[in-house]
Amino acid sequence: MEKNLGKIICVMMLSSFCSSLAMADDNALEEREICQGSAPALLSVADFDGNGFVDENDIVLVKKAAKKDIYYAFYDYNADGEVNRKDVRLAKSDLGKSSSALDRQLAKLFHYNKQLQLVDSKQELRAMDFGVIAESLAGHGEHWSDWGGNRGGMLMPEGINVNADEKVMGLYWSIDAMPVFANGATDYPTPGGAWQDSRVIAFADPQPKYTQSDDEKWHTHGGLCLTVEPGPAPLGYKAVLNQHTSFNECQAIPSLIKTAGEYNAWFNIWMLHAWIFDLNPNGVFGNLHPCADANSPAEETINGDREVPAFFQHHMH
Repeated sequence: MEKNLGKIICVMMLSSFCSSLAMADDNALEEREICQGSAPALLSVADFDGNGFVDENDIVLVKKAAKKDIYYAFYDYNADGEVNRKDVRLAKSDLGKSSSALDRQLAKLFHYNKQLQLVDSKQELRAMDFGVIAESLAGHGEHWSDWGGNRGGMLMPEGINVNADEKVMGLYWSIDAMPVFANGATDYPTPGGAWQDSRVIAFADPQPKYTQSDDEKWHTHGGLCLTVEPGPAPLGYKAVLNQHTSFNECQAIPSLIKTAGEYNAWFNIWMLHAWIFDLNPNGVFGNLHPCADANSPAEETINGDREVPAFFQHHMH
């Protein structure tokens, strides 16, 4: 029942690329799910190596990406769903330009995690010490967490989101939040306190900040409860999330194992997504990606019939 459970056991999101533009390459169409809506490029100038300005090395990088079979959203500078000579020409027009602090941070983030772009199976993810913690949700895909605890910090987020094709779509971070309770309880986290039977209605903490951007879209998850149920092979079990539970409601949910020692894990977190492996019409920090497993259940399904306070309705559409 420690306050840092949210950092150990995280949740959420990730997805697939969107564009209303027709793509000439049929193979590219087969590789990527396309949905309606245009998406912005990740970078404002073509500083792909993140050294602060656009130089010949950046042109070399985008040329190499254009020759690869795999699609790298990071190098899709004209955001048309392909990396090709058009992106090279556009990057050349930026030669000598300085990049923003956010451009440089996103470049470092991509290069540090670019091996995730190549993943195409759950077996690979498990070999990298990731484990799935929630079934697929529309706008998120499956939620995978770094079970090994090897990650954390801006360059090593706690989790990833994976689409139905078993491709990594983006990254997520979480920060523990101090809950505010409907009954006004102030004895959290005292065992047996009045807070244990009350729902969370808000967070007392201000919104966190990771990058030098005002475009960050931190969202809130309150009263998250992680349990384990029987599931399909090869594992034979699956993680299940419920949301907007009180602590005691969470403990009453049956679970094959207690996910936090003698308790079901119950936690409250601020969360941030960075969709750097597939361009998102809602932007790199969008709360949802409209092309991520759109036919999966909506996040409302993990709310059950519990009332969702306005502070937590960021995903309700």
